[in-house]
Formats: sequence, C-alpha cells, structure tokens
Amino acid sequence: MCISERLRQVCEAKNWKITDFAEQTGIAYRTMQGYIGGEREPNAEGMSGIAKAGVNLNWLVSGEGEMFIENSNNLILTIDEMNLLENYRSVTDSGKRILQSTSYILCDEIVSKY
Repeated sequence: MCISERLRQVCEAKNWKITDFAEQTGIAYRTMQGYIGGEREPNAEGMSGIAKAGVNLNWLVSGEGEMFIENSNNLILTIDEMNLLENYRSVTDSGKRILQSTSYILCDEIVSKY
C-alpha cells in the first residue's frame, strides 16, 4: 500500500473530506488533493503538516504501527473545535468572558440532566 492510499484511509477513519484534511494540516487543498490522488508524495513540509493532524508518520510511510498518534494530552481537535477555538481567540476579553460564562451554563445544564 502506498502513501496516497494510507492518506485516503485517514480521511475515511476521520470522516474527513479533502478540504477538512487540508485544514487540519495547514496544507493547500490542491496539494493535499495531489497527495491523496497519488500525483505527488508529501515533502518534509507536507509530512510535518500531516503529523500535526495526528497521523503517525511511521505508519504513513511503512504501514507499521497505529494510524494515529495522540498528543500528550490525548487531545485531537475536530474541525468544529478548531473553529470554536479560533473564534474564541479572535474576540475581545469581554467577549471571552461571555463565551466562558455561556460554556459553564451549558455544562451545568448537561450535568443537571443526569
């Protein structure tokens, strides 16, 4: 199995479209499309981006090991979570306090249901 086939497996495992995978890695859509389509193989910069998405590069190259490596906090963000974080970082301090308060209220509602 080649790198392009393994990249397709990553997309299937995460239920990602090429655009989602490109966003997760910071790689241009057309470049990622070329990787997945087998038109080209990732260079060092591409491999770095793929690793940032949690893909085990040893598995990607050799097929050995687990498909994904979780970071030390066992946290891999989804696209929606990344967007929420980006939005949070872009608001003013008062906006951040409002978002934090809202999240606490939502969490309290979930906990009180159980």
